[in-house]
Amino acid sequence: MFAVERINILKSYLRERGKLDVHSMSELLSVSEVTVRRDLEKLESEGFLTRMHGGAIIKGDDEAGAAPDPGPEFAKEEEDREEIARVAFLMVEDDDVLMLTNGPIAFRLARKLAGRANVTVLTNDIQVALEVAGQAGNHAVLLGGSPDPESRALFGSLAQANVQAFFVNKIFVEVDGIGEQLQLTVSSQEKAALIKEALACAEDKIVLCEASRFARNAFFRLGPLSLARKVVTNTSVPEAFKARIFAMDIQLFTSVNAFEGGD
Repeated sequence: MFAVERINILKSYLRERGKLDVHSMSELLSVSEVTVRRDLEKLESEGFLTRMHGGAIIKGDDEAGAAPDPGPEFAKEEEDREEIARVAFLMVEDDDVLMLTNGPIAFRLARKLAGRANVTVLTNDIQVALEVAGQAGNHAVLLGGSPDPESRALFGSLAQANVQAFFVNKIFVEVDGIGEQLQLTVSSQEKAALIKEALACAEDKIVLCEASRFARNAFFRLGPLSLARKVVTNTSVPEAFKARIFAMDIQLFTSVNAFEGGD
């Protein structure tokens, strides 16, 4: 893993938790404790953190880049994402090997995995990896790749090559739109390329998408909805889409009716 990748992971961890210890980060990043200390020294010289015995703490909310309160207008969006994560969590069993592609729903699902035992999560999402790594008994595997500061995820040819080395029994793919023709779309070409590679390495393929993103297209086409066998969304998904999804023999899950359609 390149130094810039480690630095971004350390920053994300500190923004999320406020502190870290060298030993845990050494295990998560698969590098020596000496390497982690050198990275922390660099971040301290930049004023991002304060080192302490065995670890570090973040240096103030401003430097941490704390997000402002989004306000009540975003409450429904947050509620929808939480609803989808709750339903997706019910699909996870102890001892599962999962892949979570990056996104806000995936992060909420990752948090809930503390309620399962001996789950292994492969992901390109730095925050997801850090969340699972902090759960007793569960395991995180973070793909290498080029970090995207906005999504805090790893992409690129290295990530695509790395994912081919794994096999997972369930993949949860978070998409940014499902169009009128039931085409899956995502926000970037890099995300589409990684998901295509990851789908080939999974047995059970599950799409996560907010109901508000149905009948909308993001910029990059991933492929037809038939790439997956299950869709998890909100109860407010349009009825017309429900009927068309059922006709494709794809299972549709919502919080009110955990299973609709399919066999």
